[in-house]
Amino acid sequence: MSSQIRGILFMASASAIIPVADGIAKVLSENHSALLVSSGRYFAASILLLPIAFMKHGRKALPPRHRLKPHIMRTILMVMAMTLFYVSIVTIDLATAVSAFFVGPIVGSVAAVFLLGEKMTKAKLVALGLGFVGAIIIARPGTAMSPGVLLALAAGVCYGFYLVSTRLASGETTPLQALVFQNVFGTLLLLPQAILTWSAPSGFEIMLLLAMGAISLVCHTLTINAFRHADATTLAPLSYVELITSATVGYVWFRQLPEPTVWIGLRRSGRAGADLHAQAGFVSKKLTMRTDNTRRKGFRHE
Repeated sequence: MSSQIRGILFMASASAIIPVADGIAKVLSENHSALLVSSGRYFAASILLLPIAFMKHGRKALPPRHRLKPHIMRTILMVMAMTLFYVSIVTIDLATAVSAFFVGPIVGSVAAVFLLGEKMTKAKLVALGLGFVGAIIIARPGTAMSPGVLLALAAGVCYGFYLVSTRLASGETTPLQALVFQNVFGTLLLLPQAILTWSAPSGFEIMLLLAMGAISLVCHTLTINAFRHADATTLAPLSYVELITSATVGYVWFRQLPEPTVWIGLRRSGRAGADLHAQAGFVSKKLTMRTDNTRRKGFRHE
């Protein structure tokens, strides 16, 4: 399996799992402020992660000082994206929020071309277009755009730049170091809003917060590893896999049956991921053939 395909599989897995945490957030938001829920997710993840990090790395659990700048920017962008998204799902259903959120991969792929110097191939552009069309169909832009949809769109823009900053932060640090910094620094950033919006959670709700933290850790680990194997323009469209799980969670947990247009949109988005996977496999096979041919030619010259 090529490095590119591994990156695609990591990103697709993360995108498929994260809506479960979003569904938990929507449940908790029925009794607590969305700002408190956002804070609780980071705090729970920190509690679960810190013992593991210190056992493995000790005092080196955080990234090196000269690498902190991209990690700071990455964490700020993710905190903004997550908080805006959690506020949005208080007033709109999960599938609509996620579909609006998916302006993010478009922003991320375009930004990576200008900020990281990555190539935008025709195949990637088509995949992005298919994914975006799928999101638009689900969002049903002909309807009145509520504040919740606008918040989800803003969250998507922040997420797009988060994807680019993750690529910048992925070098010279382990995934565990990156996760420790993101969760600890994120907890500190969100502490003021946690204090201002505090309401005591029940024992069951504390378990839900811990579950959110665990899911968050798994998804961020997969995302960080994905960017170690593939470039941002390839991985960004894979985030559309999240639409499938979000539609499922919305129906099973909240009895929000997606409209027929949602399934049409999901088909477009799924095609985007499949096209990217096929492209990566073709490129990997082509590179392997070229390498084999070069070796054979070198052997003949010898």
